[in-house]
Amino acid sequence: MTTERETRQLLTELLRNFYGRNWVSGTGGGICGPADGGGLLLAPTGVHKERVRADDFFTVDPADGSIVGRPPNESLRPSECNSIFCLAARERGARSVVHSHALSAVLAGDLARGADHVAIRDLEMLKGIRGVANRDVHLLPVIRNTPREPELVDQITRVLDDPRFAATFAIVVADHGAYIWGDDVMEAKRHAEVYHFLFEATVARADRARVDPSAPPRP
Repeated sequence: MTTERETRQLLTELLRNFYGRNWVSGTGGGICGPADGGGLLLAPTGVHKERVRADDFFTVDPADGSIVGRPPNESLRPSECNSIFCLAARERGARSVVHSHALSAVLAGDLARGADHVAIRDLEMLKGIRGVANRDVHLLPVIRNTPREPELVDQITRVLDDPRFAATFAIVVADHGAYIWGDDVMEAKRHAEVYHFLFEATVARADRARVDPSAPPRP
């Protein structure tokens, strides 16, 4: 069984990894994972994520987002993702959530063109999402951006209540990035890697179709 200290170390390692992939650059993005006693470990806001240390995490109660544990560094502030992470925990049982600012997520959101989702199909990597097969048409929800992240909660609540999106473990926020979750830290990591591949592949296919309209359609 993983200890909380090991989880804290793993979350910092993932933030460094995600920084190297340009998913959390410029102090953007965030992550959470399970804390002892049923809480969530929440990364701080406004700091370079590749420099977050194991002792820098807040502990929050997913029932209401209240802070039940603070880091020794009193200058740190909890992530604005808090309310969204806690919502995913309550509604989908998520114990870890990744917030990415990747360019591929933004470009994938552009493909919705005003609709509320992008359909992803015919990609082997779909099997990396729990419960999804490579022949499924996977609906990726896309919501509007807002000035502050807590203001996204109403839209995300509607997505999580929508049966069309029952199979999703990700939500794209237009012009912003994505929230991706899992039952534990390693599933959230896997889903983050898989969804970012799907973002990139779907955008690349759309670009190819635009540049070469004579290309044969996808089956």
